[in-house]
Amino acid sequence: MDLPQLDEKVLAVAGGPLPLCVACSGGSDSTALLHLLYGRKELRPRLAVLHYDHGLRPVASEGDCAFVQELSGQLGLPFFWERRMAAGSFGEDALRRDRMNFFRKIMAQLASPYLLTAHQKDDACETLLLRLGRGSGLEGLTAPRAVERFRDGTIRLRPLLHATKADLIRYLNVLKLPWREDVSNWKPIYVRNRVRNELLPLWRAIEGRRDLGRSLARSRELLQEDADALAELANSLYRRSLNDDALLLPPSCTTPRALIRRLLHLFFLDRGHVLSKVQSEGILRRLGEKFQLAIGIRLICRSDGAKLSISATKT
Repeated sequence: MDLPQLDEKVLAVAGGPLPLCVACSGGSDSTALLHLLYGRKELRPRLAVLHYDHGLRPVASEGDCAFVQELSGQLGLPFFWERRMAAGSFGEDALRRDRMNFFRKIMAQLASPYLLTAHQKDDACETLLLRLGRGSGLEGLTAPRAVERFRDGTIRLRPLLHATKADLIRYLNVLKLPWREDVSNWKPIYVRNRVRNELLPLWRAIEGRRDLGRSLARSRELLQEDADALAELANSLYRRSLNDDALLLPPSCTTPRALIRRLLHLFFLDRGHVLSKVQSEGILRRLGEKFQLAIGIRLICRSDGAKLSISATKT
């Protein structure tokens, strides 16, 4: 059979001797990723397996952890795991945050910036629909990216975004490689589950012969091309718009709103602040005016109509 291929451009980003941290839940996607990476002899000495137990399914999750630990041992790879002990919210955002905190802790321990995850094409299509329903712009609609760099220096790599879940399951079945099924993926307890198990099957039935997965993936590719082009234009304009520690505001009547929005994002991000949608729209509405706006804790954004600056409030 033709094996699913790892994205060589993504792997090239992680060239060198540093460890490669592989997130593995024991499910079909991450198990396939681990085997595919292990199949590359030049990568084997660099692989480390990271498993996070969310603590949602006490008996089953213990089995998942034992499975990944045994698989890591069979492959001769270092294994790191942690169980979520915190009480409180079990929402998707909270679980994702706790999982990433564990990953970053182990990455720091191994002195590696690289985290490889098994996101695949179906995940990207689901994310596109979820973000579309939440009013996201191009950056949100084209997530997750194959290569994602963070301000703390960590780099998330997704070398399977071009493959489908069916491709990965076929690969595991043909080679008789076991994996663990998470039955909670079929329960309507998260919005993503309902998109995957209810919305997409209905949409495919309505479309009939059209390959919905291929069409959604193509739309995402085109959106990503547009997002990349806008980002390049915004970065160029941003460099020209800096004036000492202020941002010279381009005329709103001749500059596309999408570019100005990105200028604001870059300006605030460079100063350690991520603008919320409400804050961004509030500034955009008042372009050309004199105003001041509270941003974050003890920070004030000021505009004289021509340039924007950020300063600390007086205590």
